Amino acid sequence: MFVEIVRLMIVVFLTAAGYRLGGGVGETDMAQLLGATVGAGIGYVLGGVVGRSLSRAMGRLDSRDLAYSAAELLSGAFFAVVFTLVGALMGIPMILALSRDWGIPLAALTTWVGGATGWRLGLSRSRDLFGLVGLTPTTLSSARSLGKEYSDAAALVDSSSVLDGRILEIVQSGLLTGDLLVPRFVLDEIQSIADAQDLQRRRRGRRALELLEVLDRQQNVGVRILEDEVPEVEAVDAKLVTLGRRLGVRLLTADQPLAKVAALQGVECVNLRRLAEGLRPLVVPGDVVDLEIVRAGSDPGQGVGFLADGSLVVVGDAESLVGREVSVRLGKEVTTSRGRMLFATLATVDESGSAAVAARR
Repeated sequence: MFVEIVRLMIVVFLTAAGYRLGGGVGETDMAQLLGATVGAGIGYVLGGVVGRSLSRAMGRLDSRDLAYSAAELLSGAFFAVVFTLVGALMGIPMILALSRDWGIPLAALTTWVGGATGWRLGLSRSRDLFGLVGLTPTTLSSARSLGKEYSDAAALVDSSSVLDGRILEIVQSGLLTGDLLVPRFVLDEIQSIADAQDLQRRRRGRRALELLEVLDRQQNVGVRILEDEVPEVEAVDAKLVTLGRRLGVRLLTADQPLAKVAALQGVECVNLRRLAEGLRPLVVPGDVVDLEIVRAGSDPGQGVGFLADGSLVVVGDAESLVGREVSVRLGKEVTTSRGRMLFATLATVDESGSAAVAARR
């Protein structure tokens, strides 16, 4: 459509020009008709060349396939009005300096090109326009991709997944591949923990920063720092969910509440805690396992310990072994409101492969 409109304007302009030139060469109507016909033919060819050239030039402003959002339409309309006025102002000297037959078509062409250029420019620079007034055109409900500078298997990383530490084992196992995207605000959060006054928090933060360096050296993943900001929300968790939707990537976290919120808002989430629990060895009644007796039970003679998955184990005749690790045979299993509970007995020498009670401090 743009090329046809430019061609039409140039045809009108050169037809009028040919008509006047024909009148200057000969006084007959035939000369004027011939001049107008030649001008129209030249205008048709020249208009197509000029129109396509202008279209390609303006197409460089934004080569993306745009699904116009409300922000882009508003920005495009604003720039179109501004550039149309600029084009009209540029056309006024043409009308004054030339005759009306020449000046008006040139002014119309200049005005049209200005408006079309402003429209294209406004669509491609809507984010910058809104940024000048401290706003963002991208909201949680109408987010769009910011570009693919990362692999399709990329995952957005939050601070809990790095502080947890188990992410390295998962990466080395090959379960997690692709780029790990660390937003700048997450990196700042980890840095603040590394600079904390509390010694334990400071160690955790520094270990997390070292872990990022180790992850970046792994062959199957890469660490990328994202400078993208989400100014429309303040909470870090909300920023992560918004950014995950905007980029269309998974969220990697060890924070159970964040994982639930992300899932409710349509962001695919990899929960490190659930993944680690799913990879723990499954124990069933009849198995012999090593168990640390951590405290005495509610009944006389009983000792209590916990399996790796958090299941409570009540061991008979183990009250005197509190603080030691022993081999036990798992027995009856009961499901309570607090979770899974098993009853066990001390393993024999044959069952444990060691002493009847393999105890060590």
